[in-house]
Amino acid sequence: MINGKRIFLLLSACLLCLSAQAGELILKNAHAELRFDDGKQFVFKSFRMEGKELLPAGGSRVHPWEITLLGPKGETPALQPRWAWYDGGVLEGDTAVFSWRLFLNGRDNWPLRVKVTLGADAELPQWSIEAQLPEGWVVTTLDFPRITLSQPTGGKAVLPVGYGTEYNLGGTLRSDYPSCTGSMQMVLVHNAEGCLYYAAEDPDANRKSFVVASDGQGVTLSQPIIASYAWTAPDGHFALPWHTVLGYRAEDWTRTALHWYRPFALSTQWGARNVKDRKIVSWVEHADMWLRPGDVSEKTMNALRQALDLYGPGTGLHWYYWHKYPFDTNYPDYLPAQQGFADMVREARSLGAYVTPYINGRLWDPANETYDRYNGAAASCRKTDGSLYTEVYGSKAVNTVTCPASPIWQERMKAVCGDILRDLKTDGVYIDQIGAAIGEPCYADHHPHPKGAGAWWPAAYRRMLNDMRAELFTRKQALTTEENAECYIDLFDMLLVVNSPHNAWTRMVPLFPLIYSDRCVYSGYTYIPDDLGHHVMDFISMKSLLWGSQLGWVAPTILMNFPQQARFLKNLTDFRKSAHDLFFGGRFLGELVPGGDNPQVEVPGYERTPVVMGATWADARGRQAVVLVNMDGAAHTVSLPDGRTVEVPGYNAVRL
Repeated sequence: MINGKRIFLLLSACLLCLSAQAGELILKNAHAELRFDDGKQFVFKSFRMEGKELLPAGGSRVHPWEITLLGPKGETPALQPRWAWYDGGVLEGDTAVFSWRLFLNGRDNWPLRVKVTLGADAELPQWSIEAQLPEGWVVTTLDFPRITLSQPTGGKAVLPVGYGTEYNLGGTLRSDYPSCTGSMQMVLVHNAEGCLYYAAEDPDANRKSFVVASDGQGVTLSQPIIASYAWTAPDGHFALPWHTVLGYRAEDWTRTALHWYRPFALSTQWGARNVKDRKIVSWVEHADMWLRPGDVSEKTMNALRQALDLYGPGTGLHWYYWHKYPFDTNYPDYLPAQQGFADMVREARSLGAYVTPYINGRLWDPANETYDRYNGAAASCRKTDGSLYTEVYGSKAVNTVTCPASPIWQERMKAVCGDILRDLKTDGVYIDQIGAAIGEPCYADHHPHPKGAGAWWPAAYRRMLNDMRAELFTRKQALTTEENAECYIDLFDMLLVVNSPHNAWTRMVPLFPLIYSDRCVYSGYTYIPDDLGHHVMDFISMKSLLWGSQLGWVAPTILMNFPQQARFLKNLTDFRKSAHDLFFGGRFLGELVPGGDNPQVEVPGYERTPVVMGATWADARGRQAVVLVNMDGAAHTVSLPDGRTVEVPGYNAVRL
């Protein structure tokens, strides 16, 4: 006979069970609250941070994952939750676990699990995904986590494109990491009230993309990924090797990025050391001005002599169009150089300049005889069908993308750099595309990496560059590259950053300097047009200085035709030389717009700007300073947010 107390306990247990099934799964701490429907389908019902509901009415109902598989018989199912059985969610401590069953090999018991973790003290919930597949199956692509949030009124998106680019919300925006369109692993959506933050915390720099899609009502954030076959173990267990975080702060996007992304960045191998601790080549540390000679001609050399007379010793030179073949053809066959180039290098160095000639670190022209001689076909990246990735640039030549993990390519790059350093006696080599171009997934059977994408691409370049440093480069010879994909910043003495978009619907913003200004040396601002007037070059020079960039990267044949712009650039170069305590090892903390006598001008192709702009910096000891730049010929007395007023001379800079 069952007594009354036992009946009561049994009924209570049943009621609690029914309540859990029909109610909600809740993750909550002092920073965030997440609620999920505990019903027949996955619904992210509510997400609150800092007292604000971030999801649309009814919650985020977009499917949270998409996954594509490859089976042993060639099956390639592209699956979403609707093509699986949902088994609901459970709470396991501080983690909500949501489970689906996939129908594979004639059975419906292959689990896929999404986990959302909110630790007791965690500021950000962490999203992860795993699955158990039949033996012989692998994950080839996935998109996770996909979350729809309310579109903030007047909202804009900031993506890590180049220095950083702010876009109006509307349609689809995409950032591909690691590359010039995705230098960091995050996107930001903000308005005057605060900022949404969506980021991967992946210290291995696996290839991934970030998508911001807006329909005017909601903003769907997602992370499309080309998988590495190594992520699926031989026993069929798959796990994405990083977690993704989502959060909101009632602050602007700059403070949000500093608060959440910078701590992650400083925990990685590329961001762990201050630039002062990295043994940057000394002449690069002091190269406050760069020139970009464009060919091997007496006209270029005459203009270079004039420019070096103005800017003096210590100027860096990126030298293009010196190869024996036309630009973007016959890579990686550069030597012997054009007749007279070695003499120009010798003269430029005698005038106190430092020469880094251009080569490409990623492309191999299959029409080049070296492609056959060194078995370039065995080094090329391969698509799943075995064909080559090919790219065409201004030369119209067909170039193939080469796999950096290939021993053949690593030896070719070492040989090319060694020949340049020895035969031309340059001060380093500028290797294009490593920090700029996205790595392609490679499916070559014989290459020393797992098939697919993943982290092996940047890891292969890391091995190659470290070997080159040890075997070829002296402590006085520099390695530089184009663009600023974060996972390479500790491998180069300097990064050239010039691919940030700027047009009527975008605006360049200093996202990269906010995070990495004290971790690397960078130069440039954007590609520079032939016409430097109409405030264009003055604006570029002003912004470059304020953001911590080494100045110039302009062709001397153009610059010396614009004496006012050349003189302003000289004034800023001299100013920068006097402020290395800020610009080498110090931190950029943000821009400021001075008030007072500060008229605005329209800069064609860029933006409408006050003629005096400022930035706050801190030196390596944390002491702060304000830098002001006046791109106008007349002096202006401006006011700062703290009430101070200061006169900034025309075409010059001051430090407070």
